[in-house]
Amino acid sequence: MTSEVFKAAFSSGKEYSAEEKEKLVQFRKMVADLSLTEEQLEDDYLIKWLRARYLDLPKASEMLRASMKWRKDNDIDTLLEREGDSIPEDMKKGSPLAWCGISKEGYGTFIFPLGRNDLRAMIEKYGVKACERYNNIFMLQMLKIMKEEGEKKGVKCTQLIEICDCEGYSYRQMATKQCREFMTNMQNNMDANYPELLRYAMMINTPKVFAIIFNLLKPLIPKATLDKIDIFGPDPEKWRAVVREKFPVELIPAYWGGDLVTEDEYASGHPIWLQGPADLGPFMRGLAEEDAAYTKVTIAARERFIQEVDVAEKNTIIEWKFKSEGHDVGFHVFYSKEARAKKEQWEDIVPLARVDAHTQVQEGSHLCEKEGIYSLVWDNGFSLMKAKTILYQISFVDPAHQENPDA
Repeated sequence: MTSEVFKAAFSSGKEYSAEEKEKLVQFRKMVADLSLTEEQLEDDYLIKWLRARYLDLPKASEMLRASMKWRKDNDIDTLLEREGDSIPEDMKKGSPLAWCGISKEGYGTFIFPLGRNDLRAMIEKYGVKACERYNNIFMLQMLKIMKEEGEKKGVKCTQLIEICDCEGYSYRQMATKQCREFMTNMQNNMDANYPELLRYAMMINTPKVFAIIFNLLKPLIPKATLDKIDIFGPDPEKWRAVVREKFPVELIPAYWGGDLVTEDEYASGHPIWLQGPADLGPFMRGLAEEDAAYTKVTIAARERFIQEVDVAEKNTIIEWKFKSEGHDVGFHVFYSKEARAKKEQWEDIVPLARVDAHTQVQEGSHLCEKEGIYSLVWDNGFSLMKAKTILYQISFVDPAHQENPDA
């Protein structure tokens, strides 16, 4: 269900109450010693700090001063000029984000395919500190494009709206202490230094396991921010209706419920890095033959391969990751009470569909609400002559680890 904050989220952010107008005058005098730039002295900048601290002048002043010190200590004002081109190409490919344009209300509009974001791989390769530095560059790039595109349209673009697509997101991305440390630091950085940047976000295609992941971060997110986020499951009829109501559909690709037609759709597994949704490039990540923990299987034409997994404890998470060599393959997950069950005893978890596993590594997870047999099926029944080779990994997260991941 959509939240009650829709009206507030999409009313004009440039309309100030009488109290806010009075506080702005006082706040500007209170921080006069900070040598703020002309832009930072404007109402639409100062109001962010006031609203983040519920118009409490001393707390807003303390927050702004701490942020200015952080910017100075980390040379943030010159970071983009000095290191803007330093983000590695594999990190760009592993952290796709689409800039769609500016809505009629003046909000920067983004699509963030979170399910295609391989944060864990980047942290394991570059470390938490380097990823935090890259994230600072990433934030500055977002603000820069919002400002520049806003100037072209004659509007001040200081807030964003976002569709966050969680399709394919896995518990694996938060299963290590390093990943959780990074996410904690990133959230704290957002709250402390980019207040009121988010106007509204909708998270779509969230799997059942998402609730566990979100609960790890929820205590870190201010209530005012949580009130701006709506969460939708995998039913496109529900979330596409909201997209058409709350987003500029002429800027949103059809895959996400908009009217924009592109040559390559996100469904084909192509990411972007702060570019338009039509500027898509090929992408492959996550599983290589040199990886130790994989199984390689060749499936004959008109045949299928079934890997049964016996789950003995409720709330266990099954995660899978696979690719095929050269051609697409059918994939299906179903539940049954017993092994080698007849088809009429199957309970579909992931319906059978052909997937382009030869161009995009496929990942997924399922929160097992029942004990029993969970079968992962790779189906080559549609192929008359060609055998298919797949490489796959299956892993598990037990309920105890979910409750206390650092134990």
